[in-house]
Amino acid sequence: MRWMNYPCLRSAMILTAIFLVGCTPVKRLYQVAEPASHPPGAPKYSDVCFSSRVPHPKNSADSLDTFRAAAQFHATYLNWVYTTDAGFIRKADSLGLKVQVTLSPTLPDLSSDPPQRNTGRILDAEGKKVSAPWMKGWGYWWGCVNHPDFRKLWLTYIRNAIDAGAHGFQVDDPAFSQLFLRNKWADVCYCEHCKAKADSLGMTPPEIQEQSVVDFHRWAKQQANAYAGREVPFSCNNFRGEWELFPFDEFVYGVAELPERRANPEYIYASLRETRRRGKAQVFSFANDRAFLTEKVIATVYACGGNPLVPWDVWMGSGKDRYYGKPEDFAPLFGFARAIAPWLDGYEDAFYANTQDEFRYTDVRKLPVFFRDYRRQIHAFVRAKPGEHHAPVVVHLVDWEVLTQPFDIFFNEKAFFKSGIGRIELLVPKVYEESEHDLAQKKKDFSSLVMRRELQSERGNNKLKVTIPAIERSWAVLVLYPGRP
Repeated sequence: MRWMNYPCLRSAMILTAIFLVGCTPVKRLYQVAEPASHPPGAPKYSDVCFSSRVPHPKNSADSLDTFRAAAQFHATYLNWVYTTDAGFIRKADSLGLKVQVTLSPTLPDLSSDPPQRNTGRILDAEGKKVSAPWMKGWGYWWGCVNHPDFRKLWLTYIRNAIDAGAHGFQVDDPAFSQLFLRNKWADVCYCEHCKAKADSLGMTPPEIQEQSVVDFHRWAKQQANAYAGREVPFSCNNFRGEWELFPFDEFVYGVAELPERRANPEYIYASLRETRRRGKAQVFSFANDRAFLTEKVIATVYACGGNPLVPWDVWMGSGKDRYYGKPEDFAPLFGFARAIAPWLDGYEDAFYANTQDEFRYTDVRKLPVFFRDYRRQIHAFVRAKPGEHHAPVVVHLVDWEVLTQPFDIFFNEKAFFKSGIGRIELLVPKVYEESEHDLAQKKKDFSSLVMRRELQSERGNNKLKVTIPAIERSWAVLVLYPGRP
């Protein structure tokens, strides 16, 4: 090319290119965080989700009290409750609790005492009713999605619950007949309605089950919305927080058990990222005999944009007693979540770092947040308000170590704000005092349940070094404010 014959011009263009590359704008955290399509009716990030599988007290000998316990943990959402008691639903609604009534393939027949499960049930090839392997001997026969009598039963439960004030529904075992086929428990369903439908389609009864289940859930949601005159949220038990298994994707959010082998920050973070990518929300149920592990799971789920279920009336596995956590063990974390609602709601994932990052191959100094000391168990979940460049950035720190110690964390200022970081505030849960929690619940003002302090920092090369004191209750939140323009 002709311009190559002019050395001065060529040198000037090379220098300009180098200058432009060096001045590539830093992509800031508010630009990285993407707006989430939060499902209508799903819990907010700051909600406290509480479950009482059955209303307590069940009788005069029952020392448990659902509503007292819900208040002790500062609950806002009552999830996954097996009840048809209109009085219970109305009371919960009057206390400001959003009630999620549970539906399942084993719904009992109406007005049967003791409860019977015979109406519109699945039949195997021999014409026998079927039940899940863990329900053998219970008489919990599963309903057929194509049977008009079972559909009528399902719709009656929905309408009765909505009339009583229910906010939404949790569907347990949503795969219905397809679960039997997938797991090869039984060849189903051969009721007259499934056989007639299969014949009309030129298919066998088992071949129509998957689409029939999808059609059933879509029909039920349409019926509920039309009856309530609003969008009624339906969730399901998507075990481990998975969405790939049929038919979980038909539901707007999940309420599911988190097994112990998945109770780690890496899995929780990845699971909730995938949840958000799909436009869903997730509530995780977890309890363990080691309260410190449950505490760390609660903190991590909140830090990653999910909702932990209060560990009360929680299933611990076949043959084990249900777990009822104590307020002194876990109320500080849930009161903390209520208190920091402005730093949870509206904030989305922007970055994740931990003390195990491999700095021998990665220049961690270029990352928004980094640690210099290789340690096992500190995790930093950075969350920002999408598109809001002046909004403070929040860093959730969760210490997964048992014996906690102070540690240093570094911030790349230009990744946060154009004007750099002005100040950093540390928020941590306050030590539990029953009277203080009772007063906060009564006033619905949870600000007293947080300890606040401003942290000092050392600045050098557009980096801030901050020393974090030992995190006593596993969870701390840093609020980073922009500096002066």
